[in-house]
Amino acid sequence: MNIVKYSLAVSLLSSMAWAYPEYGSSYHEDSYHGFSHRSVIYFAPSKDELVNRFLLGTLTNECELDERDVITLVITSDGYSSPTWVKDTFDYSTLIKMYDVEEGEHAAVLIGKDGREKLRWEGETDWIKVKQTIDSMPLRQAEMKRAASRCSI
Repeated sequence: MNIVKYSLAVSLLSSMAWAYPEYGSSYHEDSYHGFSHRSVIYFAPSKDELVNRFLLGTLTNECELDERDVITLVITSDGYSSPTWVKDTFDYSTLIKMYDVEEGEHAAVLIGKDGREKLRWEGETDWIKVKQTIDSMPLRQAEMKRAASRCSI
């Protein structure tokens, strides 16, 4: 069994697999060992207008989020999730406790490649602020030095 399959098996069996969306670690040229992505987890009571606007924002900012290695997850207390596999993989109750989110609240958490919370907000998402927060991170600064933006017109 190669190391990637072993890492995946261990992460799926760990209790953290039911909490933080850990998809394994990656090796970077600068010897950084961390998550291979950044995450935005959006919590809501149901799929309502704020969730719809968040999902629209992810589509509108898709290139910039992809370029920054950001995955977005939506999970609601009534069972809606995006992508749909999220509700089968991660436990809502565990996630809201882990990220100190009140039941029934609209809240989002940006998690860096180091697994730490970088930004938190309620309600509407300010995508410019999210991108600026990511771009100010040291690892992102190094990424930007290695490659020019492919999202610029």
